[in-house]
Amino acid sequence: MSAAADPQGRARPARAPDDPLDALRAVRRHWRLAALVALGLPLLSLIALWRMTPVYTATGVLLYDPIGFNQKLLRDVVETAPVTGMLMASQVAILKSPQVMRHVLRRIGAGPHPPRAPEPGFPSMLRRWFGPGLASSRLASRPVAPAALDDDLAARFRIEIPASSQLIDVSYTGHDPRRAARAVNAAMAAYLDRERSDRLQVLHRARLWLRRRARATSSRLESLDVAIALERAHSGTERGAGTASLTHEQAGQLTASLAAAQADLAAARARLVALQGSSEAATAAEVAPEIGPMRARAADLAARLRALASTEGPNNPEYRAAARALAALRGQIGAEIGRFVAADRMRAAADAARVASLQSAIARVRGKAAAQAVVAAPLARLEEQREAESSLLRAETEQIGALESRRALTRPSARIITPAMPPLHASGPRGVAILSGAVLLGLCLGLLAALAADSLNGSFRSGGQVREALGLPCMALVPEIARRTRRGLAVPDYARRYPFSAFAEQIRALRTGLWLAQGAPRSLAITAARPGEGKTTLSVSLALSMAASGARILLIDCDIRQPSLDMVFGLGGLPGLTDHLAGRVALEAAIHRPAIEDDDAVPDVMPAGAVPREALALFMSDRLGLLMDELHQRYDLVILDLPPVFALAEAQVLARAAAAVLLCIRWGQTPRRTVTAAMALLAQPGLRIQGAVLTRVDGARHARSGFPDAELYHPRYGGYFRS
Repeated sequence: MSAAADPQGRARPARAPDDPLDALRAVRRHWRLAALVALGLPLLSLIALWRMTPVYTATGVLLYDPIGFNQKLLRDVVETAPVTGMLMASQVAILKSPQVMRHVLRRIGAGPHPPRAPEPGFPSMLRRWFGPGLASSRLASRPVAPAALDDDLAARFRIEIPASSQLIDVSYTGHDPRRAARAVNAAMAAYLDRERSDRLQVLHRARLWLRRRARATSSRLESLDVAIALERAHSGTERGAGTASLTHEQAGQLTASLAAAQADLAAARARLVALQGSSEAATAAEVAPEIGPMRARAADLAARLRALASTEGPNNPEYRAAARALAALRGQIGAEIGRFVAADRMRAAADAARVASLQSAIARVRGKAAAQAVVAAPLARLEEQREAESSLLRAETEQIGALESRRALTRPSARIITPAMPPLHASGPRGVAILSGAVLLGLCLGLLAALAADSLNGSFRSGGQVREALGLPCMALVPEIARRTRRGLAVPDYARRYPFSAFAEQIRALRTGLWLAQGAPRSLAITAARPGEGKTTLSVSLALSMAASGARILLIDCDIRQPSLDMVFGLGGLPGLTDHLAGRVALEAAIHRPAIEDDDAVPDVMPAGAVPREALALFMSDRLGLLMDELHQRYDLVILDLPPVFALAEAQVLARAAAAVLLCIRWGQTPRRTVTAAMALLAQPGLRIQGAVLTRVDGARHARSGFPDAELYHPRYGGYFRS
């Protein structure tokens, strides 16, 4: 994997893979913030719980059970719908309606401390949160409108419907348990009163509607009766028995007579056919009831005659007398049968004449009925209308009577199953649940706050970040020395007096890095992106450290607007760099050796000198280059204390005069974008940035940061440093 390159062509190291423990290290770096959030939220919750007044919740139960109306009885008058989720939801809306809330307010009152509309602003907010003692009491509360009272009361109610049921749970939460129970019972009573009132109004409207319809129906019946009478008089149609007309009644009677006559005729003809065309035995059977005795005597005579013939012969007088008696008897039987046949013929003829007469009469009656039907058709329609109106009037009369008698219809659609009782235990605040949630939420928010603070921190806090972001080696992490630790000494004096301190060790680490670098520079410009980064302290400390080892060191103050070396070394405004470049003094007159107690190994110092009007032109002249060439021959290292890159344009020109540039970055303070912009200003041909130094490092914080170079400040190395 190839590494990126910085503007000067230096290879930028590849980024190391993310460590799973980086998140824990980030939390460790910001443990104070994490602890503050993690402990602060439960503490605030505890304070809030302490300030809260206990609340009590009373609950009552309603059963919504609408009456099953008779649809035929109250058709088009009362609409009944099946119990659905939408219908139950509408009951919830009715229970929380302004009318019900006003009834509850009238029953229980506004309470000892009715709600007030708070004044806007921060003092009012503090008074609501922490009590009136923390905010000005001169801001009076404004009275609340009745609608706001209704809304506040409705907000204290909770109406719930258990799944797949017609139960309605009505709950009220307040500071007084008895008031909570009264509020629930008042709300349920108001709801039932409203239901009963609505039902009475519906029934009243139903009665009025039915009475109007009954009057209208009765009026139509009277009109129909008059129209029917007029139509009958006009058509001459009369009524027979029952509701049939006379013509139809006559036709019915004639039809019945015709059927009887036809039956008689058929019977007579069948008897006649039997008498005329049947055998003697069949004929005798037909007339047996009348001639039976004669048949018996004839049979006796025939038997006697046969007996005489067998014994006496045909000439016997008895035989002849018996033969004459048998012949006479058979003549009587034949005459009697003839008489029967003649009678049947006369009867059949009479029946035939009767049938013909009845058929003729029926034809006449039917013709008359058809003519009357044509004339009486309007009358029939009027009678059908009257029958329908009569049925409607009877039904309406029954409906009115039923509405008057059914007292159950006035019962509301719901009833109270369980009235509310004053609760014995407070329902809130739930301290354990709130504190548990606050602790858990505080831990989560603390971790998130630490991670967010670490990710949003745009400064450099380790040498690895410098190498990764800028592509520069971090040559030292110079700690910041507290005033109490320095005991009144300046930082350079402290480093000189305590050579085994961590500060002095990091200065030596910087010297080592400069010496080990390829092509160790003879001149070094030390600058920073902005003031207060510690560049002057680093310049003086590096010069003193190298001079103490016997090297010939020259320290030049190039910050002509804010010179610092005069005060550090007590030079008192002696001539310096600008005076020599302007030709006012010689080089020897511009270089001074400060007087440091008990130490002869000190660097030479060239102050900034007088501030010229055209300092930039002075530094851009050839005299600066000639000066640096001459100083390279006299000294082992020339250190230039440059102004901040963003402060003066001269910093870029002076940086080119040195063989290398060292960039100071304040640990945990200087934004990365500022350092990157300073690097862009220094990215010029012929300008070499040797590396960077993290200054003013907080050793204790850096030791807990978890970065690899935090090992430098771990307490286990305390035996190596003495101060």
